[in-house]
Amino acid sequence: MFKFLVFSAILALVVADDLVVKTYLNDVRADGFETNVELEHHSRQSAIGDEHGNMKGAYEYLTPEGEHVKVTYTADENGYHPESAWLPTPPPIPDYILKAIEYIKTHSHSE
Repeated sequence: MFKFLVFSAILALVVADDLVVKTYLNDVRADGFETNVELEHHSRQSAIGDEHGNMKGAYEYLTPEGEHVKVTYTADENGYHPESAWLPTPPPIPDYILKAIEYIKTHSHSE
């Protein structure tokens, strides 16, 4: 079974189309870096970073269905912060939960 899996993976690599790089920039300096890559099939990635590890960037691509996906992000001492219409969001908190929380805050007993 493992040999079949390895053979299938190698066959997939051989059959896959080669990606054509349209733009490639990779500038690393003492005070930070800048990178920009664009591929033939409308895939792009760009990022700028400073010497403290802070980054701002974006990546975008087309889904197999032809939909355009774009994600922008920042990364700093507080973590990774992506923004996109494609990222899932939590549902809103129901009103009865908000009212219960407010009730608990106003009627809590001090010890």
